[in-house]
Amino acid sequence: MAYISLYRKWRPQKFSDIAGQQNVVKTLQNAIKMDRIAHAYLFCGPRGTGKTSTAKILAKALNCKEGPTVNPCDGCDSCDKIRNNNSIDVIEIDAASNRGIDEIRDLREKVKFSPTEGNYKVYIIDEVHMLTTEAFNALLKTLEEPPDYVIFILATTEPHRLLPTILSRCQRFDFNRLSINDIKDRLAYICSQESVEASTEVLATIARNADGGMRDAISILDQAISFSGQELSLEDVGEVLGLVGDEVLFELTDTILNKEVESGLELINSIIKRGKNISKFVSDLINHLRNLLLVKECKDITKIIDVTIENKNKLEEQAEKLQANQLLNWVNILNQLHYDLRNTTQPRINLEMGIIKLIKLDEDKSLANVLDRLSRLEELVDNGNIIVNNIDDKSQTSTDIKEDSLDIKQSNSINNKVEDKNVVKVSAPVDIDIDKIRDKWEDILEYLKSDKKMRLQALLKDAVPAKIEGNKLFISFEHEFHKDSVEREQDTVSTVLKKFLGVSLKVKCIFSGNINNEDRDKEQEILEHPLVKKAIDLFNGRVVKVEEIS
Repeated sequence: MAYISLYRKWRPQKFSDIAGQQNVVKTLQNAIKMDRIAHAYLFCGPRGTGKTSTAKILAKALNCKEGPTVNPCDGCDSCDKIRNNNSIDVIEIDAASNRGIDEIRDLREKVKFSPTEGNYKVYIIDEVHMLTTEAFNALLKTLEEPPDYVIFILATTEPHRLLPTILSRCQRFDFNRLSINDIKDRLAYICSQESVEASTEVLATIARNADGGMRDAISILDQAISFSGQELSLEDVGEVLGLVGDEVLFELTDTILNKEVESGLELINSIIKRGKNISKFVSDLINHLRNLLLVKECKDITKIIDVTIENKNKLEEQAEKLQANQLLNWVNILNQLHYDLRNTTQPRINLEMGIIKLIKLDEDKSLANVLDRLSRLEELVDNGNIIVNNIDDKSQTSTDIKEDSLDIKQSNSINNKVEDKNVVKVSAPVDIDIDKIRDKWEDILEYLKSDKKMRLQALLKDAVPAKIEGNKLFISFEHEFHKDSVEREQDTVSTVLKKFLGVSLKVKCIFSGNINNEDRDKEQEILEHPLVKKAIDLFNGRVVKVEEIS
Protein backbone atom coordinates (compact mmCIF):
# COMPACT_ATOMS: atom_id res chain seq x y z
CA MET A 1 0.00 0.00 0.00
CA ALA A 2 1.27 3.47 -0.89
CA TYR A 3 2.50 5.67 1.96
CA ILE A 4 -0.06 8.18 3.25
CA SER A 5 1.24 11.49 4.58
CA LEU A 6 0.63 12.01 8.29
CA TYR A 7 -1.55 15.09 7.82
CA ARG A 8 -3.90 12.98 5.63
CA LYS A 9 -3.69 9.92 7.83
CA TRP A 10 -4.52 11.90 10.98
CA ARG A 11 -7.11 14.27 9.54
CA PRO A 12 -9.81 14.78 12.24
CA GLN A 13 -12.77 12.43 11.82
CA LYS A 14 -14.94 13.59 14.74
CA PHE A 15 -15.72 16.90 16.38
CA SER A 16 -13.66 15.83 19.38
CA ASP A 17 -10.57 15.49 17.14
CA ILE A 18 -10.63 19.16 16.10
CA ALA A 19 -7.98 21.14 17.98
CA GLY A 20 -8.33 24.69 19.17
CA GLN A 21 -11.66 25.69 17.57
CA GLN A 22 -13.95 25.15 20.53
CA ASN A 23 -16.32 28.01 19.68
CA VAL A 24 -16.90 26.65 16.17
CA VAL A 25 -17.36 23.05 17.35
CA LYS A 26 -19.75 24.01 20.15
CA THR A 27 -21.94 26.13 17.86
CA LEU A 28 -22.20 23.42 15.19
CA GLN A 29 -22.95 20.70 17.75
CA ASN A 30 -25.68 22.80 19.35
CA ALA A 31 -27.19 23.56 15.94
CA ILE A 32 -27.41 19.81 15.23
CA LYS A 33 -28.90 19.06 18.65
CA MET A 34 -31.50 21.82 18.33
CA ASP A 35 -32.26 21.02 14.66
CA ARG A 36 -31.21 24.55 13.65
CA ILE A 37 -29.09 23.57 10.67
CA ALA A 38 -28.46 26.50 8.31
CA HIS A 39 -28.50 26.17 4.54
CA ALA A 40 -25.16 27.98 4.03
CA TYR A 41 -22.00 28.24 6.14
CA LEU A 42 -18.82 30.24 5.61
CA PHE A 43 -15.66 28.83 7.21
CA CYS A 44 -12.80 31.34 7.06
CA GLY A 45 -9.35 31.52 8.61
CA PRO A 46 -5.63 30.83 7.99
CA ARG A 47 -4.47 27.70 6.21
CA GLY A 48 -4.25 24.45 8.11
CA THR A 49 -6.62 25.44 10.92
CA GLY A 50 -9.33 22.83 10.20
CA LYS A 51 -11.84 24.47 7.84
CA THR A 52 -12.21 21.64 5.31
CA SER A 53 -11.89 18.95 7.99
CA THR A 54 -14.71 20.55 9.98
CA ALA A 55 -16.84 20.78 6.84
CA LYS A 56 -16.42 17.04 6.21
CA ILE A 57 -17.16 16.17 9.83
CA LEU A 58 -20.33 18.29 9.65
CA ALA A 59 -21.35 16.45 6.45
CA LYS A 60 -20.65 13.14 8.17
CA ALA A 61 -22.71 14.16 11.23
CA LEU A 62 -25.67 15.09 9.03
CA ASN A 63 -25.58 11.99 6.79
CA CYS A 64 -24.66 9.29 9.32
CA LYS A 65 -27.24 6.49 9.56
CA GLU A 66 -27.68 7.57 13.20
CA GLY A 67 -27.91 11.21 12.21
CA PRO A 68 -28.17 14.00 12.27
CA THR A 69 -25.96 13.45 15.31
CA VAL A 70 -23.08 15.25 17.04
CA ASN A 71 -21.25 11.91 17.32
CA PRO A 72 -21.20 10.23 13.90
CA CYS A 73 -20.52 6.48 14.16
CA ASP A 74 -17.70 6.63 11.58
CA GLY A 75 -18.52 3.02 10.71
CA CYS A 76 -21.65 3.12 8.58
CA ASP A 77 -21.64 3.14 4.80
CA SER A 78 -22.24 6.90 4.57
CA CYS A 79 -19.49 7.80 7.07
CA ASP A 80 -17.06 5.44 5.36
CA LYS A 81 -17.68 6.96 1.91
CA ILE A 82 -17.34 10.53 3.22
CA ARG A 83 -14.07 9.62 4.95
CA ASN A 84 -12.73 8.11 1.70
CA ASN A 85 -13.96 11.01 -0.47
CA ASN A 86 -16.27 8.90 -2.65
CA SER A 87 -19.72 9.90 -1.37
CA ILE A 88 -22.03 11.07 -4.14
CA ASP A 89 -23.96 13.21 -1.65
CA VAL A 90 -20.93 15.18 -0.44
CA ILE A 91 -19.42 17.12 -3.32
CA GLU A 92 -16.12 18.92 -2.74
CA ILE A 93 -15.34 21.60 -5.31
CA ASP A 94 -11.99 23.36 -5.71
CA ALA A 95 -12.96 26.91 -6.67
CA ALA A 96 -9.39 27.70 -7.71
CA SER A 97 -9.71 25.40 -10.73
CA ASN A 98 -13.52 25.53 -11.16
CA ARG A 99 -14.03 29.26 -10.89
CA GLY A 100 -16.10 30.13 -13.96
CA ILE A 101 -19.78 30.68 -14.55
CA ASP A 102 -20.17 27.40 -16.49
CA GLU A 103 -19.14 25.32 -13.47
CA ILE A 104 -21.63 27.17 -11.24
CA ARG A 105 -24.42 26.70 -13.79
CA ASP A 106 -23.65 22.98 -13.76
CA LEU A 107 -23.83 23.01 -9.95
CA ARG A 108 -27.23 24.75 -10.07
CA GLU A 109 -28.57 22.03 -12.33
CA LYS A 110 -27.35 19.20 -10.07
CA VAL A 111 -28.74 20.85 -6.93
CA LYS A 112 -32.23 19.87 -8.09
CA PHE A 113 -31.55 16.17 -7.51
CA SER A 114 -32.25 14.72 -4.06
CA PRO A 115 -29.55 12.91 -2.02
CA THR A 116 -29.34 9.21 -2.83
CA GLU A 117 -27.61 7.81 0.27
CA GLY A 118 -27.90 10.25 3.14
CA ASN A 119 -30.17 12.94 4.55
CA TYR A 120 -28.48 15.93 2.91
CA LYS A 121 -26.59 16.83 -0.21
CA VAL A 122 -23.56 18.87 0.99
CA TYR A 123 -21.52 21.10 -1.31
CA ILE A 124 -18.09 22.03 0.08
CA ILE A 125 -16.58 24.83 -2.03
CA ASP A 126 -12.93 25.30 -1.05
CA GLU A 127 -11.03 28.56 -1.75
CA VAL A 128 -14.36 30.13 -2.65
CA HIS A 129 -12.79 33.61 -3.00
CA MET A 130 -11.29 32.42 -6.30
CA LEU A 131 -14.70 32.37 -8.05
CA THR A 132 -15.22 35.06 -10.67
CA THR A 133 -17.77 37.83 -10.11
CA GLU A 134 -20.04 36.28 -12.73
CA ALA A 135 -19.84 32.90 -10.98
CA PHE A 136 -20.72 34.51 -7.65
CA ASN A 137 -23.72 36.23 -9.19
CA ALA A 138 -24.85 32.93 -10.72
CA LEU A 139 -24.61 31.29 -7.29
CA LEU A 140 -26.53 33.97 -5.38
CA LYS A 141 -30.10 32.78 -5.87
CA THR A 142 -29.27 29.12 -5.27
CA LEU A 143 -27.28 30.05 -2.16
CA GLU A 144 -30.16 32.11 -0.77
CA GLU A 145 -32.97 29.61 -1.37
CA PRO A 146 -31.58 26.11 -1.97
CA PRO A 147 -33.77 23.01 -1.66
CA ASP A 148 -34.31 21.84 1.95
CA TYR A 149 -31.93 18.91 1.50
CA VAL A 150 -28.97 21.03 0.22
CA ILE A 151 -26.31 22.61 2.42
CA PHE A 152 -23.49 24.81 1.17
CA ILE A 153 -20.20 25.08 3.10
CA LEU A 154 -17.87 27.73 1.70
CA ALA A 155 -14.25 27.74 2.87
CA THR A 156 -11.75 30.53 2.31
CA THR A 157 -8.55 32.10 3.65
CA GLU A 158 -9.57 35.53 2.30
CA PRO A 159 -13.15 36.37 3.30
CA HIS A 160 -12.64 40.06 2.44
CA ARG A 161 -12.62 39.10 -1.24
CA LEU A 162 -16.16 37.73 -1.13
CA LEU A 163 -19.09 39.84 -2.28
CA PRO A 164 -21.22 41.30 0.54
CA THR A 165 -24.23 39.61 -1.04
CA ILE A 166 -22.54 36.23 -0.51
CA LEU A 167 -21.45 37.02 3.05
CA SER A 168 -24.97 38.08 4.04
CA ARG A 169 -26.40 34.69 2.96
CA CYS A 170 -24.06 32.58 5.14
CA GLN A 171 -23.47 31.86 8.80
CA ARG A 172 -19.85 32.88 9.30
CA PHE A 173 -17.37 30.91 11.44
CA ASP A 174 -13.86 32.30 11.99
CA PHE A 175 -11.13 29.72 12.54
CA ASN A 176 -8.23 31.05 14.62
CA ARG A 177 -4.57 30.17 14.46
CA LEU A 178 -3.90 27.32 16.85
CA SER A 179 -1.97 27.88 20.05
CA ILE A 180 1.37 26.17 20.64
CA ASN A 181 -0.22 24.02 23.36
CA ASP A 182 -3.05 22.86 21.06
CA ILE A 183 -0.58 21.87 18.35
CA LYS A 184 1.77 20.27 20.86
CA ASP A 185 -1.00 18.09 22.32
CA ARG A 186 -2.09 16.87 18.91
CA LEU A 187 1.49 16.12 17.85
CA ALA A 188 2.07 14.19 21.08
CA TYR A 189 -1.00 12.07 20.32
CA ILE A 190 0.18 11.37 16.76
CA CYS A 191 3.67 10.46 18.02
CA SER A 192 2.21 8.02 20.53
CA GLN A 193 0.14 6.36 17.79
CA GLU A 194 3.11 6.22 15.40
CA SER A 195 5.53 4.92 18.10
CA VAL A 196 7.73 8.01 17.74
CA GLU A 197 9.74 9.34 20.68
CA ALA A 198 9.80 13.13 20.90
CA SER A 199 10.42 15.35 23.93
CA THR A 200 8.14 18.21 24.90
CA GLU A 201 10.82 20.66 23.78
CA VAL A 202 10.99 19.05 20.34
CA LEU A 203 7.21 19.25 19.91
CA ALA A 204 7.19 22.86 21.15
CA THR A 205 9.85 23.78 18.57
CA ILE A 206 7.78 22.24 15.79
CA ALA A 207 4.64 23.99 17.06
CA ARG A 208 6.35 27.39 17.20
CA ASN A 209 7.48 27.05 13.59
CA ALA A 210 4.08 25.97 12.27
CA ASP A 211 2.72 29.53 12.44
CA GLY A 212 -0.54 28.39 14.03
CA GLY A 213 -1.37 25.79 11.38
CA MET A 214 -1.93 22.15 12.35
CA ARG A 215 -1.29 20.85 8.82
CA ASP A 216 2.07 22.65 8.70
CA ALA A 217 3.00 21.21 12.10
CA ILE A 218 2.16 17.64 11.11
CA SER A 219 4.06 18.05 7.83
CA ILE A 220 7.15 19.21 9.77
CA LEU A 221 6.78 16.22 12.09
CA ASP A 222 6.51 13.90 9.08
CA GLN A 223 9.67 15.37 7.57
CA ALA A 224 11.55 15.14 10.88
CA ILE A 225 10.65 11.44 11.21
CA SER A 226 11.93 10.81 7.69
CA PHE A 227 15.18 12.58 8.64
CA SER A 228 15.94 10.98 12.01
CA GLY A 229 13.73 7.91 12.37
CA GLN A 230 11.51 7.03 15.32
CA GLU A 231 13.49 9.07 17.87
CA LEU A 232 13.44 12.83 17.34
CA SER A 233 16.06 15.14 18.84
CA LEU A 234 16.08 18.92 19.01
CA GLU A 235 19.18 19.03 16.80
CA ASP A 236 17.46 16.95 14.11
CA VAL A 237 14.40 19.19 14.10
CA GLY A 238 16.70 22.22 13.91
CA GLU A 239 18.40 20.74 10.85
CA VAL A 240 15.08 20.05 9.16
CA LEU A 241 13.79 23.57 9.83
CA GLY A 242 17.12 25.32 9.24
CA LEU A 243 17.09 26.72 12.77
CA VAL A 244 19.99 28.21 14.68
CA GLY A 245 20.55 26.78 18.16
CA ASP A 246 19.66 28.75 21.29
CA GLU A 247 23.32 28.92 22.29
CA VAL A 248 24.05 30.92 19.11
CA LEU A 249 21.28 33.41 19.94
CA PHE A 250 22.68 33.88 23.46
CA GLU A 251 26.20 34.28 22.07
CA LEU A 252 25.17 36.85 19.44
CA THR A 253 23.22 38.86 22.02
CA ASP A 254 26.32 39.02 24.25
CA THR A 255 28.41 40.00 21.23
CA ILE A 256 26.07 42.90 20.42
CA LEU A 257 26.02 43.96 24.07
CA ASN A 258 29.84 43.90 24.25
CA LYS A 259 30.12 45.83 20.94
CA GLU A 260 32.32 43.20 19.27
CA VAL A 261 31.88 43.85 15.56
CA GLU A 262 34.42 41.29 14.36
CA SER A 263 33.01 38.50 16.55
CA GLY A 264 29.50 39.33 15.40
CA LEU A 265 30.42 39.10 11.73
CA GLU A 266 32.32 35.83 12.30
CA LEU A 267 29.22 34.39 13.94
CA ILE A 268 27.07 35.50 11.01
CA ASN A 269 29.58 33.94 8.60
CA SER A 270 29.43 30.57 10.40
CA ILE A 271 25.62 30.64 10.34
CA ILE A 272 25.53 31.29 6.59
CA LYS A 273 28.18 28.64 5.90
CA ARG A 274 25.94 26.09 7.64
CA GLY A 275 23.22 26.91 5.13
CA LYS A 276 20.80 28.45 7.61
CA ASN A 277 17.89 30.53 6.38
CA ILE A 278 18.78 34.19 7.05
CA SER A 279 15.18 35.41 7.35
CA LYS A 280 14.40 32.56 9.75
CA PHE A 281 17.50 33.39 11.79
CA VAL A 282 16.42 37.04 12.16
CA SER A 283 12.95 35.87 13.21
CA ASP A 284 14.51 33.57 15.85
CA LEU A 285 16.68 36.43 17.13
CA ILE A 286 13.61 38.69 17.43
CA ASN A 287 11.84 35.96 19.40
CA HIS A 288 14.91 35.59 21.66
CA LEU A 289 14.92 39.34 22.41
CA ARG A 290 11.19 39.18 23.05
CA ASN A 291 11.79 36.44 25.61
CA LEU A 292 14.50 38.54 27.27
CA LEU A 293 12.13 41.51 27.49
CA LEU A 294 9.34 39.42 28.99
CA VAL A 295 11.71 37.85 31.50
CA LYS A 296 12.86 41.33 32.49
CA GLU A 297 9.39 42.88 32.76
CA CYS A 298 7.18 40.02 34.03
CA LYS A 299 7.21 38.30 37.39
CA ASP A 300 5.80 35.00 36.09
CA ILE A 301 6.60 33.96 32.53
CA THR A 302 5.57 30.30 32.69
CA LYS A 303 2.32 30.95 30.82
CA ILE A 304 3.73 33.20 28.09
CA ILE A 305 7.15 31.68 27.30
CA ASP A 306 7.59 28.00 26.49
CA VAL A 307 11.24 27.29 27.39
CA THR A 308 13.17 24.76 29.42
CA ILE A 309 14.28 25.51 32.98
CA GLU A 310 17.89 25.70 31.77
CA ASN A 311 17.05 28.28 29.08
CA LYS A 312 14.86 30.22 31.51
CA ASN A 313 17.83 30.60 33.86
CA LYS A 314 20.05 31.70 30.97
CA LEU A 315 17.43 34.25 29.89
CA GLU A 316 17.21 35.68 33.40
CA GLU A 317 21.00 35.94 33.63
CA GLN A 318 21.32 37.69 30.26
CA ALA A 319 18.33 39.97 30.87
CA GLU A 320 20.08 41.46 33.92
CA LYS A 321 22.72 42.97 31.60
CA LEU A 322 20.14 44.68 29.36
CA GLN A 323 17.72 47.57 29.68
CA ALA A 324 14.11 47.45 28.47
CA ASN A 325 14.49 50.41 26.07
CA GLN A 326 17.63 48.81 24.66
CA LEU A 327 15.74 45.60 23.85
CA LEU A 328 12.84 47.52 22.32
CA ASN A 329 15.23 49.42 20.03
CA TRP A 330 16.95 46.22 18.97
CA VAL A 331 13.61 44.58 18.15
CA ASN A 332 12.54 47.60 16.07
CA ILE A 333 15.77 47.46 14.05
CA LEU A 334 15.47 43.70 13.51
CA ASN A 335 11.80 43.98 12.50
CA GLN A 336 12.80 46.46 9.80
CA LEU A 337 15.64 44.15 8.75
CA HIS A 338 13.23 41.19 8.56
CA TYR A 339 10.94 43.25 6.32
CA ASP A 340 13.84 44.38 4.08
CA LEU A 341 15.05 40.79 3.63
CA ARG A 342 11.89 39.96 1.70
CA ASN A 343 12.81 42.35 -1.11
CA THR A 344 16.60 42.14 -1.30
CA THR A 345 18.91 40.20 -3.56
CA GLN A 346 21.75 40.54 -1.02
CA PRO A 347 20.40 39.03 2.24
CA ARG A 348 23.86 38.43 3.70
CA ILE A 349 24.89 42.07 3.30
CA ASN A 350 21.60 43.25 4.81
CA LEU A 351 22.10 40.95 7.79
CA GLU A 352 25.70 42.06 8.35
CA MET A 353 24.75 45.74 8.14
CA GLY A 354 21.86 45.15 10.55
CA ILE A 355 24.13 43.48 13.14
CA ILE A 356 26.70 46.29 12.81
CA LYS A 357 23.90 48.83 13.31
CA LEU A 358 22.88 47.07 16.53
CA ILE A 359 26.48 47.03 17.79
CA LYS A 360 27.09 50.68 16.85
CA LEU A 361 23.71 51.92 18.04
CA ASP A 362 25.16 54.02 20.86
CA GLU A 363 27.19 55.97 18.29
CA ASP A 364 24.00 57.12 16.57
CA LYS A 365 23.89 60.89 17.19
CA SER A 366 20.24 61.40 16.31
CA LEU A 367 18.10 63.17 18.90
CA ALA A 368 15.83 60.13 19.27
CA ASN A 369 18.78 57.89 20.10
CA VAL A 370 20.33 60.38 22.53
CA LEU A 371 17.01 60.69 24.36
CA ASP A 372 16.76 56.92 24.44
CA ARG A 373 20.22 56.71 25.97
CA LEU A 374 19.15 59.28 28.57
CA SER A 375 16.14 57.11 29.40
CA ARG A 376 18.45 54.14 29.90
CA LEU A 377 20.68 56.23 32.15
CA GLU A 378 17.61 57.29 34.11
CA GLU A 379 16.70 53.64 34.56
CA LEU A 380 20.22 52.91 35.80
CA VAL A 381 20.01 55.80 38.26
CA ASP A 382 16.65 54.56 39.54
CA ASN A 383 18.12 51.08 40.03
CA GLY A 384 21.09 52.47 41.96
CA ASN A 385 23.64 51.55 39.31
CA ILE A 386 24.77 55.17 38.85
CA ILE A 387 25.43 57.69 41.62
CA VAL A 388 25.21 61.39 40.77
CA ASN A 389 25.77 64.28 43.21
CA ASN A 390 22.76 66.59 43.47
CA ILE A 391 23.43 70.25 42.77
CA ASP A 392 22.74 72.91 45.40
CA ASP A 393 23.33 76.63 45.46
CA LYS A 394 26.81 76.22 46.97
CA SER A 395 28.03 73.75 44.36
CA GLN A 396 30.65 75.10 41.98
CA THR A 397 30.75 71.96 39.80
CA SER A 398 28.84 71.28 36.61
CA THR A 399 28.12 68.58 34.01
CA ASP A 400 29.21 69.08 30.42
CA ILE A 401 26.29 68.04 28.24
CA LYS A 402 27.22 68.03 24.58
CA GLU A 403 24.65 68.01 21.83
CA ASP A 404 25.96 64.80 20.29
CA SER A 405 26.91 62.67 23.31
CA LEU A 406 26.51 62.12 27.05
CA ASP A 407 29.18 60.20 28.98
CA ILE A 408 28.42 59.13 32.55
CA LYS A 409 30.83 56.95 34.54
CA GLN A 410 29.14 53.99 36.20
CA SER A 411 30.10 53.41 39.82
CA ASN A 412 31.30 50.07 41.16
CA SER A 413 30.53 50.98 44.76
CA ILE A 414 28.25 53.33 46.65
CA ASN A 415 31.19 55.54 47.63
CA ASN A 416 32.29 56.38 44.07
CA LYS A 417 31.55 59.93 42.98
CA VAL A 418 30.86 61.40 39.56
CA GLU A 419 32.19 64.86 38.76
CA ASP A 420 28.99 66.90 38.57
CA LYS A 421 28.91 69.96 36.33
CA ASN A 422 26.05 72.13 35.20
CA VAL A 423 27.02 74.13 32.10
CA VAL A 424 25.10 73.70 28.86
CA LYS A 425 27.52 74.14 25.96
CA VAL A 426 26.97 74.27 22.23
CA SER A 427 29.31 73.68 19.31
CA ALA A 428 32.41 75.79 18.84
CA PRO A 429 32.97 78.39 16.12
CA VAL A 430 34.86 77.37 13.01
CA ASP A 431 37.68 79.26 11.36
CA ILE A 432 35.88 80.50 8.25
CA ASP A 433 34.00 83.65 7.32
CA ILE A 434 30.76 84.14 5.42
CA ASP A 435 32.49 85.94 2.51
CA LYS A 436 34.53 82.83 1.70
CA ILE A 437 31.34 80.76 1.54
CA ARG A 438 29.66 83.33 -0.71
CA ASP A 439 32.69 83.28 -3.04
CA LYS A 440 32.41 79.49 -3.33
CA TRP A 441 28.61 79.42 -3.60
CA GLU A 442 28.43 79.25 -7.42
CA ASP A 443 31.02 76.45 -7.47
CA ILE A 444 28.98 74.55 -4.88
CA LEU A 445 25.81 74.88 -6.97
CA GLU A 446 27.65 73.78 -10.10
CA TYR A 447 28.98 70.72 -8.27
CA LEU A 448 25.47 69.74 -7.15
CA LYS A 449 24.33 69.97 -10.74
CA SER A 450 27.18 67.75 -12.00
CA ASP A 451 26.56 65.29 -9.15
CA LYS A 452 23.00 64.74 -10.44
CA LYS A 453 21.45 66.61 -7.52
CA MET A 454 19.78 69.07 -9.85
CA ARG A 455 16.64 69.37 -7.72
CA LEU A 456 18.67 70.43 -4.69
CA GLN A 457 20.73 72.76 -6.86
CA ALA A 458 17.55 74.41 -8.15
CA LEU A 459 16.22 74.89 -4.62
CA LEU A 460 19.50 76.52 -3.49
CA LYS A 461 19.89 78.72 -6.58
CA ASP A 462 17.88 81.60 -5.11
CA ALA A 463 19.17 81.04 -1.57
CA VAL A 464 21.87 83.20 0.05
CA PRO A 465 24.44 82.22 2.70
CA ALA A 466 23.45 84.71 5.42
CA LYS A 467 25.86 84.28 8.33
CA ILE A 468 27.90 81.88 10.44
CA GLU A 469 27.44 81.30 14.15
CA GLY A 470 29.65 78.72 15.76
CA ASN A 471 29.59 75.79 13.38
CA LYS A 472 26.18 76.71 11.95
CA LEU A 473 25.68 78.22 8.53
CA PHE A 474 22.40 80.12 8.17
CA ILE A 475 21.03 80.01 4.62
CA SER A 476 18.32 82.54 3.81
CA PHE A 477 15.35 81.62 1.58
CA GLU A 478 12.56 83.69 0.07
CA HIS A 479 10.13 80.79 -0.43
CA GLU A 480 8.78 78.53 2.29
CA PHE A 481 8.62 75.50 -0.01
CA HIS A 482 12.32 75.86 -0.94
CA LYS A 483 13.28 76.24 2.72
CA ASP A 484 11.29 73.18 3.84
CA SER A 485 12.62 71.05 0.98
CA VAL A 486 16.28 71.87 1.69
CA GLU A 487 15.78 71.24 5.41
CA ARG A 488 15.06 67.62 4.55
CA GLU A 489 18.44 67.37 2.78
CA GLN A 490 20.60 69.33 5.21
CA ASP A 491 23.07 66.48 5.61
CA THR A 492 23.76 66.44 1.85
CA VAL A 493 24.40 70.20 1.86
CA SER A 494 26.73 69.86 4.87
CA THR A 495 28.70 67.11 3.09
CA VAL A 496 29.19 69.25 -0.03
CA LEU A 497 30.19 72.27 2.08
CA LYS A 498 32.86 70.22 3.82
CA LYS A 499 34.20 69.10 0.45
CA PHE A 500 34.66 72.70 -0.71
CA LEU A 501 35.50 74.47 2.56
CA GLY A 502 37.34 71.79 4.52
CA VAL A 503 35.23 72.32 7.66
CA SER A 504 32.07 70.72 9.03
CA LEU A 505 29.11 73.06 9.13
CA LYS A 506 25.57 72.43 10.26
CA VAL A 507 23.02 73.96 7.92
CA LYS A 508 20.11 75.97 9.29
CA CYS A 509 17.47 77.26 6.87
CA ILE A 510 15.73 80.59 7.61
CA PHE A 511 13.51 83.12 5.87
CA SER A 512 14.94 86.38 4.59
CA GLY A 513 14.90 89.07 7.28
CA ASN A 514 14.61 86.62 10.17
CA ILE A 515 18.29 86.61 11.15
CA ASN A 516 17.85 89.10 13.97
CA ASN A 517 14.96 87.10 15.38
CA GLU A 518 17.22 84.06 15.34
CA ASP A 519 19.82 85.98 17.36
CA ARG A 520 17.29 86.99 19.99
CA ASP A 521 15.75 83.56 20.33
CA LYS A 522 18.89 81.43 20.08
CA GLU A 523 19.56 81.10 23.81
CA GLN A 524 15.88 80.44 24.59
CA GLU A 525 15.80 77.78 21.86
CA ILE A 526 18.74 75.99 23.47
CA LEU A 527 17.13 76.10 26.92
CA GLU A 528 13.87 74.73 25.51
CA HIS A 529 15.62 71.85 23.70
CA PRO A 530 14.11 68.49 24.85
CA LEU A 531 17.58 67.03 25.44
CA VAL A 532 18.58 69.93 27.71
CA LYS A 533 15.31 69.74 29.63
CA LYS A 534 15.64 66.00 30.15
CA ALA A 535 19.25 66.34 31.29
CA ILE A 536 18.27 69.01 33.85
CA ASP A 537 15.42 66.84 35.16
CA LEU A 538 17.58 63.71 35.23
CA PHE A 539 20.40 65.28 37.28
CA ASN A 540 18.25 67.70 39.31
CA GLY A 541 20.40 70.52 37.88
CA ARG A 542 20.09 74.14 36.84
CA VAL A 543 21.58 76.07 33.90
CA VAL A 544 24.39 78.39 35.01
CA LYS A 545 25.86 79.32 31.67
CA VAL A 546 25.31 78.81 27.94
CA GLU A 547 28.47 79.00 25.86
CA GLU A 548 29.98 77.67 22.63
CA ILE A 549 32.71 75.04 22.95
CA SER A 550 35.11 73.22 20.64
